[in-house]
Amino acid sequence: MSYLTEELKVESLYLLNYFMKSEQDESGFKELGFILDKITKRSDFVKASKGQYIKTSALFLQKVKRDDKKNPRYGVTASKKIGNAVKRNKAKRRIRHAIKEVLPKYGKSGYDYVVIATIKTNKVSWNTVLNDLERAFREIK
Repeated sequence: MSYLTEELKVESLYLLNYFMKSEQDESGFKELGFILDKITKRSDFVKASKGQYIKTSALFLQKVKRDDKKNPRYGVTASKKIGNAVKRNKAKRRIRHAIKEVLPKYGKSGYDYVVIATIKTNKVSWNTVLNDLERAFREIK
């Protein structure tokens, strides 16, 4: 009986992991030779804040050139001005999803991009967030 139970647990975990993969992993940026890297260090966020930026109705986009020619990296921030943790996390999730669609098209190697959520990020439609991010990537120099 215990063997059967263990086998079912393993199979259900396998299926859970399989179905929880994002569509981006399924389509595979790795196949295109493009891997999305995240900015993790505070010093990199501070460097980006001193670079170029553009404001749209739903977000800010900051861009800074790095010393290497590796794949572009991205970071997402949301301050307490947006609201409580639930609202901040929702805004960050929306932006992360939009970045996964937009960065492979418009991102340049050797650059860091930081997207800052605004109060309107959660209030506007998904298409507005996506269009704002695409427009910001096109317009930033």
